[in-house]
Amino acid sequence: MGNRSVTSYDVARRAGVSQSTVSRALRDDPRVVEKTRLRIRALAKEMGYVPHLTARSLITRKSSTIGIVSGDLHNPSYPTLVNTLQDCFARNDYRVLLMSDRTEGSLEKDILALRGGLVDGVVFISSRLDSPMVSEIIDWRIPLVILNRDVDGRYAHRVDRVTSDNIGGGRLVADHLVDMGHTRIALISGPLDNPSIRLREKGFRDRLEERGVPIDEGRVHRGAVDAATGLAGGLMLLTGPDRPTAVFCATDYIAYGTLDAAKRLDLDVPGEVSVVGYNDLQQSSWSIFDLTTVRQPLEDMAVAAAELLLARIDGDEGRPVHRNFDVEWIPRGSAAPCAVSFAQSVADR
Repeated sequence: MGNRSVTSYDVARRAGVSQSTVSRALRDDPRVVEKTRLRIRALAKEMGYVPHLTARSLITRKSSTIGIVSGDLHNPSYPTLVNTLQDCFARNDYRVLLMSDRTEGSLEKDILALRGGLVDGVVFISSRLDSPMVSEIIDWRIPLVILNRDVDGRYAHRVDRVTSDNIGGGRLVADHLVDMGHTRIALISGPLDNPSIRLREKGFRDRLEERGVPIDEGRVHRGAVDAATGLAGGLMLLTGPDRPTAVFCATDYIAYGTLDAAKRLDLDVPGEVSVVGYNDLQQSSWSIFDLTTVRQPLEDMAVAAAELLLARIDGDEGRPVHRNFDVEWIPRGSAAPCAVSFAQSVADR
């Protein structure tokens, strides 16, 4: 055949069957008997036949592609979610198109591409509440699942969501720190337009108030969700005689920077200051961090999101689903009972 690409017609002629039979066999259509399917697949491989994706999408009206709209991939929680989603979709013969939810640049073109049939569905895992992508995708009725974040009241009953119990997780941290005798507690957190951060911080603050240990606003530092925020907050808060005995970092990523700050200030962790994170990223169990944290089951959440989206693509038209996963306290070596007595702490305040 020279340099000409092998077509399904060529495979059909060699196999002695129709083109439609070749197409069905390569899609594992049960209408073609198994013996014939295997023979056609082997012959296609031998001849070097590669299905033409554009032609197939015209026939099936599906792109066999799923879009994942992600936030900053420097944050280790995003690669965990993306990798799990990619594995799930690949097992179901879908390719993945990874897109960035940026505030400028080609965002408008990306939205138009999604509306134009570039993908069969979208998983949205960006943390931005103000992203125009979410409303556009919902309004255009593109199958969509929101993963590891929430949406405001306008869309809460119009879209599938997979989240974890952020309020409960924040309360869990507050209870454990107070039970360990800590009363001088600091918070290093992210932007409040991040819905996950906002909810876990609310749970944390409300529970401290209920336990009679309200947080001092002078012991709160806020910045981007990254290690630099943890470092800057730690260097600012962990100085002076009245420094906190415990710090809750709203994510493990932030906590890594706070542990670095404690080391730079020559403070013993957890002897002089306890540090608690949130997420239980893989790195948090490494001995260099040994981070006490709250585990949200990111991989299980991503699998649930993939299953929901595939069901929608296959025609499930049921009511929107909200799956909210439980979280778990994971004790490690970065948090311990307070070395300062409760009575002395109260006297100092």
